[in-house]
Amino acid sequence: MAIITISRQNGSLGDEIADELASRLGTVVISRKYALENFFGEINPGTLDRLNESAKFFATTLPGSSRTYADILVERIREMASQSRDKDLVILGMGGSVLLAGFPGAVHVRVTASEATRLSTIARQYRITADEAYEVLNIADRKHRKFVRTVYGADITSPEQFDLILNTDRLSVGECVDAVIELARKHEIRIRLAESNADSGTIDHQSRNVVFKNETEEEFAKILNMYNIEWLYEPKTFPVEWDAEGNVTMAISPDFYLPKFNLYLELTTMDQRYVTKKNKKMRLVRELYPGTNIRIVYKKDFNELVDRLKLFGGVNDTDQGE
Repeated sequence: MAIITISRQNGSLGDEIADELASRLGTVVISRKYALENFFGEINPGTLDRLNESAKFFATTLPGSSRTYADILVERIREMASQSRDKDLVILGMGGSVLLAGFPGAVHVRVTASEATRLSTIARQYRITADEAYEVLNIADRKHRKFVRTVYGADITSPEQFDLILNTDRLSVGECVDAVIELARKHEIRIRLAESNADSGTIDHQSRNVVFKNETEEEFAKILNMYNIEWLYEPKTFPVEWDAEGNVTMAISPDFYLPKFNLYLELTTMDQRYVTKKNKKMRLVRELYPGTNIRIVYKKDFNELVDRLKLFGGVNDTDQGE
């Protein structure tokens, strides 16, 4: 499932994007307010005020404990991320990109906008003048940076920690949410394949750029694109034979993987003697990697296969313009 952290400049519509994301994914936004209400047990009003006002107060230990509020915050969010197999997670602010840096399933998003856009948004939101909005932005930006710097010793504005940076000068909330969901979905597929590689001993090639070996593969990719069927090109290699020293002597890298159908496809226009060898590899893959759905596709079968994929979940022709 998706784990999405949202860092945002004040007035850039980051909160609205997080809310819409959570709504579409059927989850809640894990925000500062959510953390204060759910992570630390019962908090007296004075402590709650300090946590709201001072980043330094997060270094204070909880009553009757040796752990600080920052320790609990980090522990609970990482725990939620580790247990997110069954549900999506949207984390707003709180240095989520720093807190979950390197976490395999997380996608880190930064929402920005020009100062003019942000000033206009703040002025409308609070019904204040442009000068007053300027002061609000300065205070908010300073506090955002200070919280992450104080609690984690990191710079929240550093761009290399983010997978996607959205500028809402020209993008709507809906467009931003569409982009984040699509990125998270593709990332989840890559992570799932990587985990499969680790479990089965297959070889991961997902980081490679797509360079087709022949026109047949390129033609097939165009057919899949035409019907909006998602594909990955040669994402992994299956070793199927080894010599006495354990060196791989035979392997197969299926040309395409269709995530929606969990299906590997090997294309061929070769003569029969080579097809026989491929069929042997296919048989060995099924024996050595149980549950792997793999098949050979001949060029004459292209259109027939695509029609079958459309019937069992592909996009209808009428959907192509939407």
